[in-house]
Amino acid sequence: MVYVRAKKIKGGTYYYLVKSVREKDRVRQVTLQYLGTEKPGPEKLKKLKKNKH
Repeated sequence: MVYVRAKKIKGGTYYYLVKSVREKDRVRQVTLQYLGTEKPGPEKLKKLKKNKH
């Protein structure tokens, strides 16, 4: 599953495209792409998910 993760670092919000990956009995998050400081719109998000999925 691919989704957008928001991280707050030193008061700023940064967005990343993240994928969940199962490793044995755990689920890890793997960062696929840095998206910047502005949340991507619905159309851009669709394109990103389609290309990375």
